[in-house]
Amino acid sequence: MNKVLYNIIFFLLFFLLVDLYFWQAFKSNFLFVLKSNSLAKWLYWLIAFSCVPLMAYAMFNYQNPDSPKYLILIRAIIVSIYVAKILACIPLLVDDLLRIIRWVIHFFSPSNSLKGRPISRLGFLKNLSFLIGSIMLSLMSWGIIYGRFNFKKHRIPIRIAKWPSILKGLKIVHISDLHLGTFSSTQPIIDVVNLINEEKPDLIFFTGDIINNSYWEADEFIPHLAKLDSKYGKYAILGNHDYGDYLGIDKGTDKGKELWDSNFSKMTDIHKNIGFDLLLNEHIEIFIKGSSFNLIGVENWGAGGFSKYGNLNKSVENANSSLPSILLSHDPSHWENQVLNHSFPIDLQLSGHTHGMQFGIELGNFKWSPAQFKYTQWAGLYNKNNQQIYVNRGVGHLGYAGRVGIYPEISILEIS
Repeated sequence: MNKVLYNIIFFLLFFLLVDLYFWQAFKSNFLFVLKSNSLAKWLYWLIAFSCVPLMAYAMFNYQNPDSPKYLILIRAIIVSIYVAKILACIPLLVDDLLRIIRWVIHFFSPSNSLKGRPISRLGFLKNLSFLIGSIMLSLMSWGIIYGRFNFKKHRIPIRIAKWPSILKGLKIVHISDLHLGTFSSTQPIIDVVNLINEEKPDLIFFTGDIINNSYWEADEFIPHLAKLDSKYGKYAILGNHDYGDYLGIDKGTDKGKELWDSNFSKMTDIHKNIGFDLLLNEHIEIFIKGSSFNLIGVENWGAGGFSKYGNLNKSVENANSSLPSILLSHDPSHWENQVLNHSFPIDLQLSGHTHGMQFGIELGNFKWSPAQFKYTQWAGLYNKNNQQIYVNRGVGHLGYAGRVGIYPEISILEIS
């Protein structure tokens, strides 16, 4: 039995357990006013059991180039339903814990005041469960319909001490994490290209994850992305999803290595066809108006279990350290782990990867997302020891085809 099948069985069993647990509260909640309990039961389990084959089909065909585009939305809807149910189960778990405590107290208490009376659920927690579930389902549904296409332009002035005065105000458009395989049509990418081109950028930088897993995901989008226009060039690096590492290819075998190399070669061709200059652990000196700066592109390097193809030493070899330097590195964890303490001075790192978890709150200067529990730098501009990193929230989406509160981003950096 392969790993994919194990994962599918695990998730389906997990969904079933969530459904069983949630049903115990659903069937008796006084807010549910259907007169026929039989109808309520059939409706609930019809939806639950419909999700099982649909999710299995969507997971089995995730990497099938001929699979219908609507599977993207099916996965998103099912994910939304079960995230809402899982969060709704939290008050129910608290309620059950309180019921156990009450039962233990009653069991050891000399008073028999509760004798013959069942210890029922607390109405407040039961209703709170439904409130949480309803709000979460509404938010995630809104994120599918509207949030994932709510492209936002973030204008960020960035000061670099060594920046040439003649290049003051240089406009760089920074995008990341297109994840083209999770778009059901080309129209959103056409919109993104138009939004970028209307800025008339001096430079365009893309910091990785153009696809989810397979090169063919980009095919229909290449002609549209090729229309991206800038005065002085378009540069890109690879993200963790761009290497085909999630395809289950065994690079330890001759056939596996051949497949991996073929996939990688086609990935580099995609960038070439779009018009991106792909930087693979290397640097170039960009000359504009008689001045210059270093642009360094490192392959993916991520803390923890993420791929570590990046080689910062190789990337900066023979680079002029007296020039200002901008580093493109997909994963922001690279910054604190290697970049800040490196002997070569990096003035600004541009990253993506986190997506801001595609869920959170941004109100004025306040921002919150579950992403911050994993990444210290997860969205926006950060400074440390006179060095800076900007983390783009990503254009696309992965897993859940939606965004709530943390919207797809086009970063417009004005360097001075």
